[in-house]
Amino acid sequence: MKTINGYDILDYINMPAKKKTEFFLDTRSSLKFPADYWIDFSKVREYIDEYGADLYTLDYLINRDQETVKQFFIERPHLLKLIPVLLGIRREKYNSGNANGFLDVQHILGEYKLNFNAIDIKNIDLYMKFIRESGLLELLERGLSKSVRDYVVGIEAGLNTNARKNRSGNLGEWYLSELLKDIANRRGWQSCGQTTADTAKKKYGLEMDEIFANRRFDGSLFDKERRKLFLFEVNNFNSAGSKVKASSTEFQVLHDRFSRTNHKFIYITDGEGWNKDKSHLYEAMSYIGLVFNYEMCEAGWIDAYLSL
Repeated sequence: MKTINGYDILDYINMPAKKKTEFFLDTRSSLKFPADYWIDFSKVREYIDEYGADLYTLDYLINRDQETVKQFFIERPHLLKLIPVLLGIRREKYNSGNANGFLDVQHILGEYKLNFNAIDIKNIDLYMKFIRESGLLELLERGLSKSVRDYVVGIEAGLNTNARKNRSGNLGEWYLSELLKDIANRRGWQSCGQTTADTAKKKYGLEMDEIFANRRFDGSLFDKERRKLFLFEVNNFNSAGSKVKASSTEFQVLHDRFSRTNHKFIYITDGEGWNKDKSHLYEAMSYIGLVFNYEMCEAGWIDAYLSL
């Protein structure tokens, strides 16, 4: 365990709420992105494997003219289902709502619909119109030299970068998961990500009080020897707002609930948003006490507290 500004975990826990709040604010940091944040290649592989050998079959179309491409799909109409894949169009675009497999396409003369779930080969000219006007036909004729599959890998990698926002939103939970797994491995404990009363019963064989029946925590650690459960929540408030206040109103309720059990609640949070919401942070320090920021976690204070 490391000290922070000359203080250790015991100093921090024993600080009065006001001083603890000030210390917390003075020692904040921010999470850096892990290496696999940029592209989740496991998801890319998952999508590519779903298409199977059909992608290799499409290699035949490289450097072919329009008539050859049309004849190819007339003889193999099921492969038209891959056209949205080549354009980076997810199935949700033509399966959600009342779409029923139809993709709506806008044209200067009016919109038209194409069914990519149940291919209607009688509409081959309309499919070819879409392939041509999307630019895909030109790509096949002159833009590719070797592999349609490699091209789709690039498409999927590009789509995956658009999912960074979701990964960023889950960064705190990812960090917590890695932290708890590391602690559990070194201590011989059990850990879990999102934890409910049902999860605790199935994974730990632990019956939780009914007051936790509808509560979900971001992570948990279980010391089987002492039958002691530690429950965690993690938030990163980059700016002040209703989300901070909504979370802070629960502090007193959490304190009351945990005071009736052998469980412990630990709150990990960070971010500049607390600058404009110090009163709610003070409430957290007053009621639940065990509030840690990322620098404290990296200094080993969570692990040290579990030994107290």
